[in-house]
Amino acid sequence: MSDTKNLPVIIAGAGPCGLVAALSLQRAGVPFVIYDRASAARLCSNSGSGIDMAPCAIKILENELRMGRAGLDRAISPYEYMHTIDSEGKTLNTYRFKDLKYKITDSRNFGFANRSDLQHALLEELGLKDKDGNIRDDRPEDETVLHCGVAIKSYENHPGHVEVQLSNGTSIRGLALLACDGIHSVIREHMHRDIDDSLNYCGQVAWWGKTTVEKGSTLDDELTKMAKDNDMEDGNFSLAMIGTRKKPGVFYSCEVAENVHAWVYVLKDKNPPAANASNDLTRRGGVALTGEEKQKEMNKLVASTPSVVRAIMTHASADDVTRAGFFDRANQTVAYVDGRVALLGDAAHPQSPMMGQGANMAIVDGFVAATRISAAVKSANENAIKQALLAFDCDIRRKDNTSVVKKARQYGRWSTTKNRFVNGVMRASLKYAPASMMINEIVSGDKSNRKFVASMKKDMEANGFKAHTNSANTLEQ
Repeated sequence: MSDTKNLPVIIAGAGPCGLVAALSLQRAGVPFVIYDRASAARLCSNSGSGIDMAPCAIKILENELRMGRAGLDRAISPYEYMHTIDSEGKTLNTYRFKDLKYKITDSRNFGFANRSDLQHALLEELGLKDKDGNIRDDRPEDETVLHCGVAIKSYENHPGHVEVQLSNGTSIRGLALLACDGIHSVIREHMHRDIDDSLNYCGQVAWWGKTTVEKGSTLDDELTKMAKDNDMEDGNFSLAMIGTRKKPGVFYSCEVAENVHAWVYVLKDKNPPAANASNDLTRRGGVALTGEEKQKEMNKLVASTPSVVRAIMTHASADDVTRAGFFDRANQTVAYVDGRVALLGDAAHPQSPMMGQGANMAIVDGFVAATRISAAVKSANENAIKQALLAFDCDIRRKDNTSVVKKARQYGRWSTTKNRFVNGVMRASLKYAPASMMINEIVSGDKSNRKFVASMKKDMEANGFKAHTNSANTLEQ
C-alpha cells in the first residue's frame, strides 16, 4: 500500500452516517473527502426528521469521538416525560423518565435528536463550518474535504485503490469508498446492477414535519394544559398516540428545540406511493405538501384526532410537512462490500423507522467501518483495506440487521392494525407498562449495535490495535 496509502477515504453522503465516519477517520489521522449531492444550503435541511438516540450511538459520539458537549446539548434533548393517549383522546399513561435518573454516559440521559442539529454539531466538530456558522465547502480544491452539490455516479476497483466517477465529469482515486448515500443509494445500485435488488413497501404511509409553537396560540394553550394536567411542567415532554380498532394509526411528537416539535403520523395504506417521488434525500424521497395539498390532506387526517394532535399537525407550515411511504429492501442477503467499497446505514440495511433504529445503526456503521479502515491503513498488508471491509460485512451484523428490519415491519403492522386483539395488547402495554420497561423496549434494538462494536474491538485488540485512545471498555458496558 506504499504508493496509495496517502489517498483519502471517499465518503458518499454527509448525513449522520457519513459525518461520523469522517470524524472517526479524522480522529485517527486518516485523510478523507466527502461528496453530497445536496447543495450546502440544503445539506442540513430541517424537515422535521428526528432520531431516537440509543445508548450505543450516544456513547460513540460522546466517549469515543469526544464530541463537544455544547454541540451535543443543542442536538439532543433528553426524554423526561412521555404522555400517551389513544386516538379517541383517552389518557393511557404518563411515563416519568426523569424520575428514573437513567444515565447513558456520565452527563447524558436517553434522548431524542433533531437530525439537522446533529449534522450541524458533527460539521462543527469536523471544522467544516466557519465562524458565522456557514458550511465550508468552497476552499481550494487541494484543501477541500467536503464537496456539496456533487454526487458519486459509479466506481471501479483497482489494485491499491478505487476509482470514483463524479457527477461533475471528473474522477477521484481513494483508498476506499464508503457509501452513506441513503436508501436510494446510487452506489448500491451500481454494486448490484446485475441482480434484482428492489425496494419492499412496508404497508404504511407517514406524514411528518416540524411545528413552531407560537406563544398564545391554540397549540400553545393545548400543550400548556396537557403539561399542567399531567404534572409535566418541569421538563421536556413528548406525546405518543396509539390508534384504536375504529381509528387505527400512530402519532408521535417530541420537542426537539425550544418551542419546536418534530412529529410523525403513520397510517396503513395498501397502495404504495412512489418510493422516490421527490429525489430529495433530506425527505427520504418523500414530497413536501403544497398549501392546497396540506389543507386537503390535513383536513382528512385530523378530522377525528384528539385536539392536541390536530393542533400540532395543522400549525405546521406546508413546506415543513412531508408525505412518504415506508420502504426497506426485499433482498436481505446482498453483499455490503465489493472490494474497497462498502455500503453503510440505509444504503446497506434500510428499514421502517418504527423500531427507531435506522439512524443509530447508521452511526454505528460509520464508526465501525472507519475505525477498521484506520487500523488497516497502518498495516503493511496490501489487502488490509479489503480485509477490514470484509470484516465489517460480518455474519453477526448481517443476521442482526435482518432481525431488526423484520421487527420494524412487524411494529408497523401492529401499530396501524384494526385487529381487535393486537390493538388491545398494544394499548394495554402502553397503559400498564412501567417507565423502565418502556425504555428497555425503546432501546431493545440497540443490542445488535453493542455486539457489532464489541466484535470490532475484539478483532482489533487481537491484532494489536485499539479503536481510539479514549475508548477502553466504553461500549461493552
